[in-house]
Amino acid sequence: MKLPLFLSVVMLLLDQLTKFLVNKFILNDSCVRVISSLCLLNIVNVRNSGMTFGLLRGGNCWFVFFSILFLSPTIIWIYKKWDKFHGIQRYAFCLIVAGGLSNFVDRLMYNAVIDFLDFGINSLRWPSFNLADSCICVAVILILFDITSSHKKNV
Repeated sequence: MKLPLFLSVVMLLLDQLTKFLVNKFILNDSCVRVISSLCLLNIVNVRNSGMTFGLLRGGNCWFVFFSILFLSPTIIWIYKKWDKFHGIQRYAFCLIVAGGLSNFVDRLMYNAVIDFLDFGINSLRWPSFNLADSCICVAVILILFDITSSHKKNV
């Protein structure tokens, strides 16, 4: 349990550190080009009071409530079932918890989630996101990989 839990804590702290640095050095709604060829990567300071991709903006109180409603039983379930999970599953669940907790901390501290990674080509941009969002996406990919690889073994 030590290594996946350590990864979870490190990712939560890293996400909070990067958001702190973005808040300290980049003004709200401003942009710093990192990879300027075709404007591939920008570091921005965007407050997202909604959910994924900025949907349902302004519902931060509801998202705090749903975060508690989702994260509390998830953490308890992972703790109780930890011995039944194997490697990839353990890492995936720890990444989900780290990402969820870090965005939850943002909602409590800033009344919104801080997004700072902006990828795209010229005017074609992916919605801004953060490391916590990346943790959750990587976790989903790991779980899908685990499901498909275990399904192939059973066929």
